[in-house]
Amino acid sequence: MKQSVKTWLRRRAGDEQGVTLIELIASLSLVSVVLGVVYSSITFGMSTYNKVRIENSLRDEGDLIMSSIITKLYTYGPDEITQDASDTNRRRITLEPPITGSGDQGVETIEIRPREEGQPQSVLYIAGVDISTVSDIMADQSSIRLVCRENQNMCSSGLIEIQLRLEQTYGDRSYHLDLESKFGF
Repeated sequence: MKQSVKTWLRRRAGDEQGVTLIELIASLSLVSVVLGVVYSSITFGMSTYNKVRIENSLRDEGDLIMSSIITKLYTYGPDEITQDASDTNRRRITLEPPITGSGDQGVETIEIRPREEGQPQSVLYIAGVDISTVSDIMADQSSIRLVCRENQNMCSSGLIEIQLRLEQTYGDRSYHLDLESKFGF
């Protein structure tokens, strides 16, 4: 096989006519097919990488938000948690300080505030401090709900249900993550 290729190359080197049109078209077709496959593989790989990166970012921020809320509840140790009856969107709960506590803790809230004019996104406030996120918290599709016995708005033990919808945009596409968490106190 090697001999025939060498022979063909020697014959070609001495031949001044060059390549035929058929050979040129065949080689260009082959190169274009190979380049098309390489390009589509790179494009698919980059889009998959970006999608996975955004999904991981959404999960990380969701974990951070949920752990911040739970940490605040357990470190503050409220005697009672209330939800104002006028809060029809269920976006805020109020932590009442313990009666026998160390120091003078004030009333603290956990609240999802919708996007206001001039703000780039909705904000989650825990005890008056906003939790900064790259993702947008979709306030109209998120809630913090207090579930007490007998449908009360204030209770010393019960269940907190948190539903968050996070969104990130990459290019012209939006990616969403829905989080639901329930925990007792």
